[in-house]
Amino acid sequence: MILPFPPMERTVQVVTPPDAAGSSLLDFLTLRYNYLNREQWHQEIQRGNLFLDGAAAQEHTPLRGGEVLFFQAGDLEEQEVSFQIQILEEQEDYLLLHKPGNLPCHPAGRFFNHTLWAWLRQARHLSHIHFVNRLDRETSGIVLVGKNPRFAATAAKLFHSLCGETQKKYLVLVHGRVPWKHYFANGWLMKDPHSPVEKKRCFQPILNQGDSDVVELPEDEEAVTAQTDFRLLDYRRPPTPGEPPGRFPQDEQGNFSLLEATLHTGRTHQIRATLCSLGFPVVGDKLYGVDDTIFLRFATSTLSPQDWQRLLLPTQALHAWKLAIPRLKIQATAPPPFLPHGLG
Repeated sequence: MILPFPPMERTVQVVTPPDAAGSSLLDFLTLRYNYLNREQWHQEIQRGNLFLDGAAAQEHTPLRGGEVLFFQAGDLEEQEVSFQIQILEEQEDYLLLHKPGNLPCHPAGRFFNHTLWAWLRQARHLSHIHFVNRLDRETSGIVLVGKNPRFAATAAKLFHSLCGETQKKYLVLVHGRVPWKHYFANGWLMKDPHSPVEKKRCFQPILNQGDSDVVELPEDEEAVTAQTDFRLLDYRRPPTPGEPPGRFPQDEQGNFSLLEATLHTGRTHQIRATLCSLGFPVVGDKLYGVDDTIFLRFATSTLSPQDWQRLLLPTQALHAWKLAIPRLKIQATAPPPFLPHGLG
């Protein structure tokens, strides 16, 4: 794709960890950085794009741990994204943005120039970028960006506070008709033992809401607590021919539910994993939707027409639609892309 700004040259420098000792360089790269497969890493080494402690790297070199690994990744192909970014407000200390789906906030894996971070640097010419909140690549909605570390630290403290003053609300469209008007999901997020996807998580409710000493702990030692308020707004249906594509109209007989989610904790994949485990997968979600094997095919660019038909939307129907930090006089709303007109 043609970038709307001059691309930057990408270089990566890391220090190999102690647990890499004894592994060959090629084994280490293949296991640790899976955005390239083994053959692709082999090709990058053969091209002379990797260096260990300043010398040209050899793929069978045994690592000791602690070496400086340098990767010159200038021609690494990146997947297409959307740069349809809307500026909601700009002040001396911050930017409020409406991020589209299919745009990572910051560089990771293959993504570097195809990120919101790169757009802020190259198109908005910001030398200091501090994300107060970050959204997943396919989550659309409001992003607050600090222009200096002082503002960013203050805003982040208020954003993550539990005082109830700050508001951060999401809209999410799910498969199925939820039977409740309001549900407080209080429980644990942990690795999903039944999923073929390593990073997928599941939600386990805390059944006994009493004293902490009688709450049963999950077996997963890396499990974290998660609390989310869900409120049913209405029921929806897919668009029919002649209606705007990708936008679900309101229909009291519809088989999809539109929910408002309010976070009380900020865990990775919290809303999506919780709703999937409750039996209401997110529309368009390749990992927490109707079939998590779709994610594996998406990662290898092998999605079939049938997969896209099951997804119903090109990106997940999760949208950060309201943000308010009264102490900083910040208040913003942004309509989601999967509804006809705002909440209509």
